[in-house]
Order: sequence, then structure tokens, then C-alpha cells
Amino acid sequence: MDKKKIIAAAGIAILLIVIVSLALRRTGGRDYVIDDSYNIKLKDIETYYKRIDFDQENTGEYFSDGVINPYTLKFFISLDEKFKDDKDMEGHLEKVRQYLYSVMSQSDAEKLFAVYRTYMKYQKGLAEKVKEWGPPLNPEDAIKYLHRVQEYRREIFGREAADALFGASVKAQEYPIRRNVIIGDKEMYGAEKEEKLKELNRDMWGAEAEAVEGYAKPFTRYQEKLKIYQKDLSELETEEEKQAKIRELRQQLFSPEEVERLDDVDRAIAENKKKEEDYFASESRIKSDPNLDAAEKEQKIRGLQEATFGEEAEAFRRRQAIQEQLDSVMK
Repeated sequence: MDKKKIIAAAGIAILLIVIVSLALRRTGGRDYVIDDSYNIKLKDIETYYKRIDFDQENTGEYFSDGVINPYTLKFFISLDEKFKDDKDMEGHLEKVRQYLYSVMSQSDAEKLFAVYRTYMKYQKGLAEKVKEWGPPLNPEDAIKYLHRVQEYRREIFGREAADALFGASVKAQEYPIRRNVIIGDKEMYGAEKEEKLKELNRDMWGAEAEAVEGYAKPFTRYQEKLKIYQKDLSELETEEEKQAKIRELRQQLFSPEEVERLDDVDRAIAENKKKEEDYFASESRIKSDPNLDAAEKEQKIRGLQEATFGEEAEAFRRRQAIQEQLDSVMK
């Protein structure tokens, strides 16, 4: 090999290294199902989950700029449901074709019907594939399953059309799987989880990374925070330290008034727990008292319930009766 060829080969090798490095930096080393995930925006996910009654809308307007867009999959699902009583495939397709011609231009109807016919073929084939693959048993399997399904779609529709049709639905499934894996990791501390979640958001949402965190309601985010910091909380030595950390997490998400209300709820729960613990300790002493017969024990226990729970005594007795029944069934 002459010098020029060696230089050229070295240049190609360096170029490949650069390309791979950029790709890994872009994805954080993860193998995302939809490569160019930045093209799928939060508004596309909103569209995926949005309820649309196409019969009440000017359907043709949804496809005036192209028959494959974020609304196409939802429309196909609605067509499948609308004409579900037709068991014969050709009969079903004919009704869909007639319907499309009645709600949009002939040109758009022809294009959309061609895609819908392929969509029905895909559904039938996917049902057979799913039987072969079996259900995913863990998050890693679930990601592999999404890859498999999307690759099959690409075989049927072509890569560009498949990613445009199903990209939002895939991302809506893939993101929470990856997020929950991080949150549920029992070996990681909260700060490390927070960094990994930020990295995941940057990888999958790009410029919308911060916006995606604001989608969940504050209390849902708070419950998530508790899971994120589960290891940190479990290693705190005293209940006072644990409550201080929980209050710190609450202050990140709630107003001072909301934090105070949550503290009030905690106090009420703690008081109720203490009340029940004291009751069961006293009940145990009554039941073990050798100087009382069965009738006297029952009378004293009933009096203890009235004194401890007041107006809630009857409700407490009902709960106890249900619990005793469940315990007897479980034995």
C-alpha cells in the first residue's frame, strides 16, 4: 500500500471515530429506538394522548400538508374502531375507502388509503410476530421489544414513514421506561439519579429537557422525589433527620403553605398511628389478664374502643372484623 493510500485510510478511520464519538455523546451511549429523537417534540406526545373525535372535525384539514403526520396513527386507530364490525378485510377496507373519499380530497384520500391498507397488513403481521417474541419480562426486555416492533414497522412502511407514523408513540413508551429504571435503582443515591435523569432528558428531549419535568403535577413529582432519594432516606439514622430531608424535598416543589399542609397531614397520621399502637397495647393487656372472664374482657375492650376512638369506634370495629376475616382466609 503506497503512502497516499495509507494517509487516506487513516483519514477515514479518524472520521469514523469522530462520527461515532458524536453519536455516543448525542445519545449518552444509549441505543434509542428513534435515532433522531429531537424531531419528536412534546407537542407530538400531547397529540398522541389527545382525544380527537374526527367525526366532529374537518378531517381533511389534518392531512392537508401530508398524509403521514402526528395525527395519522390516531386517525387509523379511529377508522379501525369505526368499522370494526366488518369481519371481512376487503369489506372493511372498502368502507374505509368510501369514508375517506367523503371527508377529504380525492388525492389525499387515495394517498391515505394506500397507507391505511399497509397499516392493516402491518397489524395482522404484528399480531403473529408478538406471539413469536413473547411478552417483555423486565425494562431491558421492554426496550428491546420496542426496537423489534419498530424495526418490523420499518420493514413494512420504510424507515422514514415508520418513524413518522409511530415515532411519538414509541417515545411516549420508551421515555418512562428509561426514567423509571433510573428512579427505581436501589443502589444509586439521589444526586446521581438526578444527574442521570437530566442526561436522559437532554438526550431524548434536547431543548425541551427542562420543560418535560414540568409536565407532571407537583404531588406526582414529590412522590417521585421520595423514590429518587430512597437510598439517602434509608441511611439516615434518626426519624428527625429523615423528616428534615423529606421537608427539604417538599420545599423544592411546593409553596410554603402547601408544605405546611403536608406537615399537618404527617402529624395527623403520626398521631393516629400512636393512638392505634396505644390501643393495641392496652387491648393485649386486657386479653392476657387472667382475672377477667371472656365477657368481662369483651366489655373492657369495647369500652377501650369507645374511649380511644370516640365517634370512630364503630368504624374501627368494622375494619377489625374485615381484617380478621382476611386473616382467617390467608391461614
